[in-house]
Amino acid sequence: MRPNRHALLLSLLALLLPAGLAVADDTLIPLHNDWRLQSSARLNADGAALSMEGLDASAWYPTTVPKTVLAALAENEVFPDPYFGLNLKDIPGYKDGLWHVMAEDSPFRNPWWYRNEFILPASAKGRQVTLHLDGLNYQANIWLNGKLVAGADTVKGMFRRFEFNVTEHLHPGKANALAVEIIPPGLVEDKRYNTKQIEATTGWDDHNPQPPDMNMGFWQPVYLRVQGPVSLRHPYVETKLATPGLESARLTLSAYLRNNTAAAVSGTFTTSMEGRTLSQKVDLAAGETREVFFRPEDHPELVIQNPRVWWPHPVGPQELYDMDFAFAVDGKPSDAEHVRFGIREITTAIDPDDWRYYMVNGQKILIRGGAWMNSDMMMNLSHDRYNTLVRYAREGNLNMLRSEGFSIRETADFYNLCDELGVMVTQQLFGRSIPDEELAIACIDDTFLRIRNHPSLAHFLGHDETFPTETLDAAYRGLIEKYRVNRTYQPHSGTFTIRTRDKTGGTRTGTRELWTYAGPSHYYFTERKHDVAWGFAQSGGIGGIVAVRDSLRQMMPEDQLWPAMKTEAWSFHTVTQGADYFDAVLKAMDAQYGPPSDLDDFCDKIYAMNYNSARGMYEAYAKNRYAATGITTWKYNAAWPAAMTWQYVDWYGRATAAYYGAKKACTPVHALYAYNDNTVYVTNSYYAPETGLNVSATLYNMDGTKAAAQKNTVDVGADSVVKAFAVEVPDGISDPYFLKLELTGPDGAPVSDNFYWLSKTPDIPGRSMETLSGTFQIKPKSQADYKALASLPPVTLEQTATQTRDDNGVRLSVMVTNPTSHVAFLVQIAAKDPATDLEIGPTFWSENYFSLLPGEQRTVSAAIPDYAFKSGEAVIALTAFNM
Repeated sequence: MRPNRHALLLSLLALLLPAGLAVADDTLIPLHNDWRLQSSARLNADGAALSMEGLDASAWYPTTVPKTVLAALAENEVFPDPYFGLNLKDIPGYKDGLWHVMAEDSPFRNPWWYRNEFILPASAKGRQVTLHLDGLNYQANIWLNGKLVAGADTVKGMFRRFEFNVTEHLHPGKANALAVEIIPPGLVEDKRYNTKQIEATTGWDDHNPQPPDMNMGFWQPVYLRVQGPVSLRHPYVETKLATPGLESARLTLSAYLRNNTAAAVSGTFTTSMEGRTLSQKVDLAAGETREVFFRPEDHPELVIQNPRVWWPHPVGPQELYDMDFAFAVDGKPSDAEHVRFGIREITTAIDPDDWRYYMVNGQKILIRGGAWMNSDMMMNLSHDRYNTLVRYAREGNLNMLRSEGFSIRETADFYNLCDELGVMVTQQLFGRSIPDEELAIACIDDTFLRIRNHPSLAHFLGHDETFPTETLDAAYRGLIEKYRVNRTYQPHSGTFTIRTRDKTGGTRTGTRELWTYAGPSHYYFTERKHDVAWGFAQSGGIGGIVAVRDSLRQMMPEDQLWPAMKTEAWSFHTVTQGADYFDAVLKAMDAQYGPPSDLDDFCDKIYAMNYNSARGMYEAYAKNRYAATGITTWKYNAAWPAAMTWQYVDWYGRATAAYYGAKKACTPVHALYAYNDNTVYVTNSYYAPETGLNVSATLYNMDGTKAAAQKNTVDVGADSVVKAFAVEVPDGISDPYFLKLELTGPDGAPVSDNFYWLSKTPDIPGRSMETLSGTFQIKPKSQADYKALASLPPVTLEQTATQTRDDNGVRLSVMVTNPTSHVAFLVQIAAKDPATDLEIGPTFWSENYFSLLPGEQRTVSAAIPDYAFKSGEAVIALTAFNM
């Protein structure tokens, strides 16, 4: 059977274009392929000449759009892979450090031209055609068929969508030429901490190098829309859910209708959803734009009884509805759009202790998530990369991503996937106050229209660690009201001190230790209220997290891998301050686990630290709910290959040890050990009580022999925590020792388990201080001693695996057996591509970095999406701390 090539093409185009636009041959024309790129320094022609059909551009660089200039040049192998080793440093125009102006001799300081020739269907004749540029950086002169469509004084700002009626410039049924001159950002003076974003462009702060082109180019699609006399824009489904009963919802529907002609037009505005069709006649004056409504007061069909409600994962399903909007003139379609939306009610408020908390559909919810940074340094924002990162969040039961990044630089794919997978989004607007306030407001105006339909969108932050100006703050609030965005807003993300939380909006930036190292007990010690699991932390964290072994080998040459954090490439692939910024991590490793002897030993020890710290942090928030209302840890993902940085998922799509520690901690019904009082607690994240749960705690010596055991039966209320018992540690136990927790239901079925390594020397955090170089150092009161773990007898593990493949990819089930008489500590399992011998990223394991007692078996499962591993059988690889 021959494949339907036309259907496949339309499916591909649907991924490239904004959500809501129907893909059809004659109404939507993507300009994705067949672009050419060249520096203005190599050209002697102006825009009029460059935008004439038939120009010989064979010497230009071929590319696609969206694509930044540097990304296109890298694809054309003008420069070696910018992500590998020190290659980025060798690209002309690169500068070490933060927030710099472009170098005078940078090849990116000059404008660059993007050029495309396309055939406009003959069916466009007599219709209105608009050109759309949904995201470019930073300014542009746009030329079409020898005519200037718009100049750089108008086309400015990375976070605006530009639309121009180009009907008179086009040749239906013939070739047309579009040339866009991109003028870069970064031509203003060097910036400082308080001014690090002073243009309406993206910023990278200190978590990866600043790309030398400063992301100039296109980051969103370019396309043409063909419509009738009236255009339909910005459709919106505003929902109001009755809480707490959820028995009904009221919908208000709206869209902007624009008459593109010089004469009055009458037509019919129609909406349709699941058999509910509404219509009204609309008269538009010449050139008029008007927002038109269907309100529930006038249309009882818009009061939905017993609606299907959208919930964040894992507390409920992600129910989504589809609504079609259309306008017709004389019975002929003029324009149409589609909206997918969810019915839910998300609010935030301030508690009596001045901390912000979240409510979903009338229920409090503990926020456990991460700060989201743009997924790629060169703005290669693919659906697959977004899917990898958002799905990891869902699989780890992380219910929020705080989109920071000093800008609103995510495509519709990001928000769509958060809608589908049940991950809430807190959206930051800008990093700092932009002096061109009119431009900043224009960016946010368009952003609210672009993202307001998404049920995952929960809350807005104004600026990062600073207040917006009075003008910008008032504008943000006014736009939220104008467009009925119906999300809460706070102007300031929070400071390091808790004393100002009542002024910044009920949150703090987080602990100073988040920059360097915070151990598993750090968030438990309540006398340190400035950085304990208390209130809401926008950026709390555990410090430096190391990428997966294969990622380390993939990002730098072999001779740069060791000594870890001491070579030039290692340091370059940390943060812009260099690897010394994480010196506290090495000091903690040396003190607790002993100095590493080689790369594998380093990885074993740092993975143990990362897993333990992440689990401890998230479990502390679960145990302290709702004195603790939430945390979005700094940070969730990496925008380029980082050896050590703040990352739960690395750039290659491989989940770190910290991720699996967090996933363990965020198990919805879960037994945990609290470091501050040596007690076992059971937490329940569901909105229904759990009764008759059996909790057991078994202590083991390092040689795997049982030292003591306890158990209890508990009931835990809905969305709450209950104390099970204090752990009784016998005097003669080894140091360190192991604690295994098991939680089963009334029928004995497993609910969750947990495995800790503990020291007789308690791990007690002390005070922190900041050095003159800006590095945060920690002086703990006491540190746990795990050095004896290095003497664990080696183990050999056995595994039996089954693999199945379907249209979605590969499913794995692996039974791992420890046949020895020793503990197999921190077993790491990987699915490898036999063609590269590299771990496949992503692989969504049910769990990882688990430990096995003597003779114990464990079955783990995994899913590998088709885009990550298209054919063949994965090779299962096992390693452990003592293998």
